[in-house]
Amino acid sequence: MPEQWKFSKEKDLMFEQAFGRDHYWHYHPDTIEGARSYMVKVVVPEGKGHDFHRHPEMHEILYILKGRAEQWIEGEMQYLEEGDSIYIDADVVHGTFNAGEGPLEFLAVLSPPEGWAAGTLDVSDEEPYASYRSK
Repeated sequence: MPEQWKFSKEKDLMFEQAFGRDHYWHYHPDTIEGARSYMVKVVVPEGKGHDFHRHPEMHEILYILKGRAEQWIEGEMQYLEEGDSIYIDADVVHGTFNAGEGPLEFLAVLSPPEGWAAGTLDVSDEEPYASYRSK
């Protein structure tokens, strides 16, 4: 594969609103062909979150930019704050919720690109995840 690079300026980012969250895609399958990973800044409003889900064929790294996250991995929960991060292997159930005042902002890095087609599977209505926190 030939070497490639791409600068991304904030004003040129691909914007997507999904499930009450704002996604600012720095690198997305539609914007950089052949990339080995993707990155998105996610902004979660106060009191909201990305409910329990899994990426069957993609790994994910989350890095907290602003706010406080209630981060679940399977049955374990920890609070993450600015500068904290977590690595999540493919097919591991996780959920990220805004546990602070104001918006929660984090970067998510996803790879490998071959896993993109398998998507994101919501498991928030399945046990035991449906019982982990009050909605």
